[in-house]
Amino acid sequence: MECLHIGTPPPDYECWESKIIHMHNFLDLPDTKSDDNVVFSPEFKCFGHTWQLEIFPGGTEEATDGFISAWILNTSDEQISLDFEIILLKACGEDSVWGTGEVIGNTFAPFEEEEVGVMDYLYGDNDLVERTTLLENQSDYLNNGTLKIKVNMRLNRLYYHNRIRQDLPEIYLLDIWEDEETSDIAFNLKDGIILAHKCIIKSKANELYVMCEGYSKTTPMPIDDVDSGVFEIMLASLYFGGDVYPDDWQKHSEAILKAAGKYGFSALRSEAEIWHSKSLNFTVDNVIAKFMNADGNNHALVKAAAKKFIVEHAEDVVESDSFHLLYESKELIREVMKAVASGNGNKRRREG
Repeated sequence: MECLHIGTPPPDYECWESKIIHMHNFLDLPDTKSDDNVVFSPEFKCFGHTWQLEIFPGGTEEATDGFISAWILNTSDEQISLDFEIILLKACGEDSVWGTGEVIGNTFAPFEEEEVGVMDYLYGDNDLVERTTLLENQSDYLNNGTLKIKVNMRLNRLYYHNRIRQDLPEIYLLDIWEDEETSDIAFNLKDGIILAHKCIIKSKANELYVMCEGYSKTTPMPIDDVDSGVFEIMLASLYFGGDVYPDDWQKHSEAILKAAGKYGFSALRSEAEIWHSKSLNFTVDNVIAKFMNADGNNHALVKAAAKKFIVEHAEDVVESDSFHLLYESKELIREVMKAVASGNGNKRRREG
């Protein structure tokens, strides 16, 4: 499913493009566990590059015994940084629970066949799905013997910004990041001093700019409620066109979300909420607290994700020790009960 665009997408636009690969007569393929037992899809195009999907019916040599492996191969002569996911489809065409999940920010090097041992032109999953799952549920996963696998790709924001950097040089202020000569404000972090510019802070984080009143480069403003590394990531993003490395998002999205709200990094706060909502680890014991915290801090995406978990695990959540926390707010109790009732009604209609 290729996306067609009218006009030029803005830098922050995110678009997943999908390709579906049909593997016919899958059960007839050798199931030997070996790196040499591989099937290649036809080449397909996505984001100006050519790709192939490698499927190992018996798994690679590094796979867990009994698992199928799948890898995406960049066959182009240029590198590219992508977010991707590989998903096993059901016979009816719906996504199954089996797949890589979203893999953020991998840089696919250009494919050079002669470079033996260099493998950074392909990424994937050695343990995509257990083969017995397909054998024991053929009607669910095989359509007349055909296995369907979907590949989703999205251009990584950092890569996109780097590609347009020459066209928008004003948003990249790398040369003056922590510059001793031109900076006019300092922040005293737990791990040391960091320099910045008030005019840049004012344009992107006005609340922090207001808090800077009375402080200067010689009289640093103390920052003692945010991890030093997190605050440095936030401040650096003002000089790097709003970019934050994917690894930093995965490690610090919750801390960035909290601090960005307090110090007025509005754009960063919105992106932090997206990342944090994707990485939440809900349990029946913690979901109520996370739901109420999200409501209190106006984190709509996190709140929606928590509510979805509550609906899907309603009976266990109601019986948990933490459910009584909801009694503090009649409004939230009504909201949860309404969501649970609506969810159960939808489930009955689907099954009926």
